[in-house]
Amino acid sequence: MSLKHYSHTLALSLFSISIFIFTACSPEKAQQQQSEVVRHVKFAEVSPIPNFDEFTFPAVVSAVKTVDLSFEVSGRLIQTDLVTGSDITKGKLLATIDRKPFERRVEESKTRLEQAKRELDRIEKMFAQNLESQSALDSAKTSYELSVIDLKNAEQDLSYTRLYAPFDAKVSQRLVENNSFVKSGTAIARLQDVSKIYFNINVPERLLTANIGRGIKQASATLATNRSQWYPVTYVEHSTQPDPVSQTYEVVFAMEPRKELPLTPGARAVVKVSLQGSLYSDGLVVPVKALVGDENDGFAVWVLDDSLQTVKQHSVDVKHIEGDIAVVEGPISLGQKVVAAGAAQMRENMKVLPYKGEK
Repeated sequence: MSLKHYSHTLALSLFSISIFIFTACSPEKAQQQQSEVVRHVKFAEVSPIPNFDEFTFPAVVSAVKTVDLSFEVSGRLIQTDLVTGSDITKGKLLATIDRKPFERRVEESKTRLEQAKRELDRIEKMFAQNLESQSALDSAKTSYELSVIDLKNAEQDLSYTRLYAPFDAKVSQRLVENNSFVKSGTAIARLQDVSKIYFNINVPERLLTANIGRGIKQASATLATNRSQWYPVTYVEHSTQPDPVSQTYEVVFAMEPRKELPLTPGARAVVKVSLQGSLYSDGLVVPVKALVGDENDGFAVWVLDDSLQTVKQHSVDVKHIEGDIAVVEGPISLGQKVVAAGAAQMRENMKVLPYKGEK
């Protein structure tokens, strides 16, 4: 073989190899090879909705009401039975103002009333004999009526010198000491109505809005420091305006006092509330990380086809997100597997295998 013929043959061989390499490395062939690469993916099973009917809230114990006690009259305090922290019963005498000045006024009013009555009787007899004018009779009647009113006012002021417990209560604070001069309207003690125990909880706006229309099936409360025993409580009221800072609504529950549950206003507690009905009757649960998309374009999940070992995208409607799980509705069924990590890197019909982790 001549050198020229050998060079020509070598050139043809190199050209053929180049064509083969170019063909083998074309974009279509490269994409086909890449699509056949099997990826190990972490999956999660589509699960039923957990119990969204029960919620637990931190609570603060409060009194039914707090009242500041004060006298309707001014005077010197001569007796008090106000021990801070003590329990008192309705009608118990708690404090007394010196009654002597008021007793003297009552006696003076009685004397004036008797005098006015005698004067009225005299004028009436003389009027009957045409010895007094009508104006004199009217004046005598007016003086008598004013004396009656004055006596009633004096007796009422005398009754105001004693202060009684308006309800069964706990003495929260004593504000004035004995032998002090107190003016009318000055608070001398603060009482808390503990005929019932109130539990105040704050419910987030999103939770309250999501559960509108659902009634309370059951509610119970216990100490924050000891949750071994729960006690039934009843709904009392809730605010309709949210707190401007926390955007929460205050809800109040109540229960009768229990000797075995030492709760005082200000104590920390826990309230557990169970609601009636089901909030998402047709929904299923997937991990939040399984979702791809956004609120504007919609959400989807990648579902595993066990027979082909590939993934397929299914659009879903997100109904609720709680922590790291999402309640969704769509063409998925219970027990199916969805991509739980790296969902954004999936493509239609991508070959996958379940990632089992290191042993």
